[in-house]
Amino acid sequence: MADLLVDMNYAIMTINSQIVYKPTSQRDDPEPDNDREVYVGNLPQHYTIEKFVNFAKKCGSIYSVRLLKGSGGLNKGFGYIMYRNLAAVDIAIETYNGTFLTESDTNKPLIVQKSLRNTIMMIYGLSQRNNNKYYIRTEINYFVINHPSLLLKFECEDDTKLFISFKSLKAAQIFKKKLKDAFNMYGAKMYYFNDTENWVSYKLKTNEN
Repeated sequence: MADLLVDMNYAIMTINSQIVYKPTSQRDDPEPDNDREVYVGNLPQHYTIEKFVNFAKKCGSIYSVRLLKGSGGLNKGFGYIMYRNLAAVDIAIETYNGTFLTESDTNKPLIVQKSLRNTIMMIYGLSQRNNNKYYIRTEINYFVINHPSLLLKFECEDDTKLFISFKSLKAAQIFKKKLKDAFNMYGAKMYYFNDTENWVSYKLKTNEN
């Protein structure tokens, strides 16, 4: 087990299916915005939280580290790092993405990218025949005008789908509540990519096709 000097204000704890290293009091030390979290995929399944924390600290000051638990004391091969500043996020992605850990038990390079945190939504069921994509975009633009701080960007789009990235899960929930009726009227449906693994799998499958 890697040595880890635990800050007196931090603790390692198990929360649901995650092993988490984070401040003991979020009231005194609130969590940063979601855009400061990175997803790390293709971790060795025997990787410990101690090793993961030490790995994370090399790129900047961390707020928290989460490692998803698997079976038999192993992890699921991915986790999340919340940094205290955006510069560390960029450094982590540039430093680690596409690299290999010496203790890796796979032949796959690390995937390191910004975490999604339930913040990418796919809007589908769009029909060019009804030109409802135009009306959907108009509804979205009205939402952005009234809530400019919630929407990050259109992640990508094609003839039948739109992908929207939000700054937080709360922002995505507000969007869904505000536009649900209008989208139903145009026959459009909304789907959350509920974690980074799901989104990465979708993009890979799309690129293969």
